Amino acid sequence: MTRWIAVAGCALALALAAPLGNQAEADGMVTRPVYKHKRCIAPAMWLWRTGQSQTTWVCSASEKCCYDRLLRKGTCIAASARCF
Repeated sequence: MTRWIAVAGCALALALAAPLGNQAEADGMVTRPVYKHKRCIAPAMWLWRTGQSQTTWVCSASEKCCYDRLLRKGTCIAASARCF
């Protein structure tokens, strides 16, 4: 008898939980946050030789991150420009 009660309880729990988990967006698209900044991190292969810690800097989301190995400094440039 206890098995029947356990089975009925599990079936009732599934019947109540299943419809609540299938909610979708009305337009079919999932909303994602729009980022305005990004964190840039220097390549680790250039830092272990000098004994420096990991260098980070912040750029706008529309810019490209560049790291100058000679000056050991990070910069932000336009997305269409090239890093030298």
